[in-house]
Amino acid sequence: MNKKEFLDELRKELKKNNVSDIEEIIEEYDNHFNYKLEEGRTEEEIAKKLSPPQEIAKEFMENKPTNTKSDKSIKILGITLLSIPSIMLYILLWGCVILIACTSLVTLLVGICLITTLIPESIIPNIAYGTSLFLGISFLGLSILCAIATYYLNCYVVQWSKVYCRWTKNILNNFKYPSLPLNPIFNKKLNTKLKLIAIISLIIFLSTFAIGYFIACATTQTFEPWHVWNWFV
Repeated sequence: MNKKEFLDELRKELKKNNVSDIEEIIEEYDNHFNYKLEEGRTEEEIAKKLSPPQEIAKEFMENKPTNTKSDKSIKILGITLLSIPSIMLYILLWGCVILIACTSLVTLLVGICLITTLIPESIIPNIAYGTSLFLGISFLGLSILCAIATYYLNCYVVQWSKVYCRWTKNILNNFKYPSLPLNPIFNKKLNTKLKLIAIISLIIFLSTFAIGYFIACATTQTFEPWHVWNWFV
């Protein structure tokens, strides 16, 4: 059974059992298929691992009257109490996303300043141009790495938010919706390109930083060139 056949059969069974919110349920299972397809599974494999449409429809019908007002109130209270530390955790995670994004922007600006020698001495001390050039390229590589890290961390935080929302939704509805994976879905081509760019950026960052430091040591004849340039005077 492929995706279309499964969803058509599920819709038919839901209607037969007079289940409400049919389109919402179909959309949830449609998203479940899409997640699993991105993981490399076939439609037939996904459908085989799910319960038959007849059983799913019966579960929705059987679960419908079980949530009394008192039960639902207790569940809402529990979710509310749990949401307090969860919200604090998400604030921390989003703070990390913003911090890495800012680091990417700052290192980009520093890299441009070092390469173009447009360096405000109050921000970046005087430095020989050979060293400045390679360190500038190194900072640009670091900026790209931070940008990619920001993208991936953002995707994970968004996915974890969806997982938590789905979990709370299932708590209130007796787990009738399919659970979501913790890992977000990435476009395979984009994911491959980003990994390649990240590897190249890491190589550029480390190699050019090492070259810049070597040039600095060679020109100043010391392993502590910042003292020769009077950075801390």
